[in-house]
Amino acid sequence: MASTSTQSDFVTMIAQEVVSGIDEAVGYWLGRIEQELAGRGVSAEQQLRNVQEVIREYKEVTGKLPFRCARA
Repeated sequence: MASTSTQSDFVTMIAQEVVSGIDEAVGYWLGRIEQELAGRGVSAEQQLRNVQEVIREYKEVTGKLPFRCARA
């Protein structure tokens, strides 16, 4: 019985770590987007471009950019 409790505690601990990591990552990327949307005297068009760049960076870092062939 103690073994089952220990396994359950271990699984719970791992799940909490995963949730914590996801929360930290989401906070980081949302923070980056918020920074780009903050005043700083840039136009709305430039803010949009900056947010698009953050999203492109996110996709690149996470491997979510589509595969592209090199152009000749």
